[in-house]
Amino acid sequence: MKTLGTPNIDLSKFFASPPTHQINGQTVDAKTLMNSVSMVSMKLDSDNVEHVKYLTTEGLNKKQRLGFLREIRKELNADLFELSTCNRVLYVSFNVTCEELESSVLKTASLSSAPFQYFKGIDVWRHLVKVCSGLDSFILGELQVMSQFRGSLAWHRKHGLLSDINGSFFEHVVSANRMIRREFGFNQTTESMLNLATSALEEIIPANQSTPSIVLGFGEMGSKAVEVLLSLGQTDITVISRSPEEAALRNPEIAAKVTMMTFEEWKSSNVSPNLIISTIRNKVATYDKSNPIPSDSKAVIMDFSWPPSIDASGVSKNHELFGTEYWIRASHRLGIEWDYSSTIEKSEAMISQIQQRFMDALTDKTRAKFRAFMYQTLEALSQQWEQSEHAEDSSTQLGAFSREIATWICNQDGPFTTVELDNMVLSTDRQINPTLLKRVASDVNETIIRINEKSTLPEALL
Repeated sequence: MKTLGTPNIDLSKFFASPPTHQINGQTVDAKTLMNSVSMVSMKLDSDNVEHVKYLTTEGLNKKQRLGFLREIRKELNADLFELSTCNRVLYVSFNVTCEELESSVLKTASLSSAPFQYFKGIDVWRHLVKVCSGLDSFILGELQVMSQFRGSLAWHRKHGLLSDINGSFFEHVVSANRMIRREFGFNQTTESMLNLATSALEEIIPANQSTPSIVLGFGEMGSKAVEVLLSLGQTDITVISRSPEEAALRNPEIAAKVTMMTFEEWKSSNVSPNLIISTIRNKVATYDKSNPIPSDSKAVIMDFSWPPSIDASGVSKNHELFGTEYWIRASHRLGIEWDYSSTIEKSEAMISQIQQRFMDALTDKTRAKFRAFMYQTLEALSQQWEQSEHAEDSSTQLGAFSREIATWICNQDGPFTTVELDNMVLSTDRQINPTLLKRVASDVNETIIRINEKSTLPEALL
């Protein structure tokens, strides 16, 4: 205590007050929002493949996905965001614990347990930045995941799973992601699975030789697989689709260069492929022991689907299956070209810098709000002083003097006494009537003591 018997003034508590933002007319406490976030996440590896199959929404159509997530949200009674990619699944919620979030997810998925990782508060933000920037992907820096993230965010908002207020949290992730990608040049990175597929096909297909090939599915990845085969000089390509006519309309130029048939037609055909590429999406494997691949010819099978569309029990002894585990290993080998270790180390430091700027911006906004309040308060007092009979020729100086006092108060980062405040006012070099100067000191002290008694700045504004 600086002076016994003299009350200490400590306005720094207002700097720590959570900053607020206006979103759709509602006041949002930014730091409270950040601290309320919980996430459970699982990155695909050989030990958790079976769990991820039940927890991912990859393979579900839009109606099934919406129904599944609405059940979780109802069970949780809180906003929900979910992201499933080819190598991860994660769930984010607000104002609940990680344990509560995990429990609701597991109950809806009919699982008793799962090896989730827990994240809370700012760590959720950090992890999502890594995910969206491709720093936690099969291929370091892949572009696909950011597109998936933004699409998923818009979809959750559209269907009422996520409010605009809570959705604002993810906008800070998107902003940080842009900085990371610009720094590392990830904007030129090809899509991960296409990169893997191209490299693998170039190794498997002999130069200047025709290889009878079948591509299962003609969506985005299926079309790109056909493009790669065509670029390698392959002409004997058959595309298997649930509805060949509709699929052909999505990409008529490529469809004109291949043979298209249904899954049932493939079963009764005489096609004997040496290469089978699967890009179809189903919740469970399409081909397994009960429904094996309808071809016994020697062939390499490349399953790019997630969840896997081809189970090991669905292939014959003449087949060599490259499934999920193979692509996990292959992706890490390809990642060496990025100098993986040093890139991750550099990215951690950069994310920390972005995080600090982000949190500083929140604090600066609080300080700016306090400064504006203090200058307005002292300006209002100066207008009263100017009306005093003792103002005389000093009336033109009182506005500037009030700003000096406000500046001194705003520059105090810790406690100060009313005596120190009195001395600051009374020791001015400005030519102010002594009687008026005493009133100024008294008014300032009374006002600051009143403000100091408030617990938050909004209360002081009243």
